[in-house]
Amino acid sequence: MTAPTPLRFGLMTYEAAPWDELTARWRAFERQGWDALWAGDHLWSDLADDGTTSRPRFDAWLLAAGIAAATERVTVGTLVSAFPLRNPAVLAKQAITLDHLSGGRFVTGIGAGGNPRDHAVAGADSWEPAERAARFGEYATVVRGMLDQDRFDFAGDHYRVEGAVRAPAPLAAPRPPLLVAAHLESTLTVAARHADVWSSYGSLFSQLRRGVRLTEAESVRLTARRGRLLDEHAERAGRDPATIRKTFMAGFTEDAPFESVERFRDFVGRYATIGITEFMFPFPLQGRHRDGVFEEVVARVLPALRTGEAP
Repeated sequence: MTAPTPLRFGLMTYEAAPWDELTARWRAFERQGWDALWAGDHLWSDLADDGTTSRPRFDAWLLAAGIAAATERVTVGTLVSAFPLRNPAVLAKQAITLDHLSGGRFVTGIGAGGNPRDHAVAGADSWEPAERAARFGEYATVVRGMLDQDRFDFAGDHYRVEGAVRAPAPLAAPRPPLLVAAHLESTLTVAARHADVWSSYGSLFSQLRRGVRLTEAESVRLTARRGRLLDEHAERAGRDPATIRKTFMAGFTEDAPFESVERFRDFVGRYATIGITEFMFPFPLQGRHRDGVFEEVVARVLPALRTGEAP
């Protein structure tokens, strides 16, 4: 019998703060035992009514480099980089660099990029869904190819790579893992072909823009369905679905895991039942939460869950 995959837990940040404060926070999270620290990727920031910036942000890739430099053990990654904002060959080279900077702890996270505010800041083009999916497929092919192969060339309809040399070779074997965020069947197909890690966050950006947040039951049901589609497409692509780790990013549904220890355990249990083995949480915490619960979860619950205790 195959042993169950151990559960992992991580935190994601994208808001700026004084650098020494961030560094102290990352080191504290590592001491607390978190498995991974993630840099969220957004270009836009909110403005308050008085015109001041209420959500300042740093660049995700430099933020990830800072996390890697400040820590020694945790996995570090981008969660996730929107593909229209960065050239795939440049991104792959950045990933190899961060693989070395982190001592082989880096995970390259990419997604189709559904936030129009980021696209507006970058002046990125908008495409119809079919073209966006085709572009994302080629983009993932380039990133995976450049992480995977010592020599790589690619001539697609949307991206070209000529004479790419993977040097230095990555420290992580056989390559820095590639995480792909995907929800629609078109992007799940991309994840099935290329991802080492699949990431979901329940609600779509298009839903969030309309003020729609999935209920707890809706989110679990849809995530399970998406996971099954991922498995089916992986099999069609000749891959063992079990080789793709399934993860979930909290904060975009009506789930409120930090309202109580019981709700945290229930949250983890519901998603673990459908195959999720890694959980990411935004920090600072979003949505409904109660003082002291985060600290209690860190001190008592996470160590127990990691050792195989049922949620």
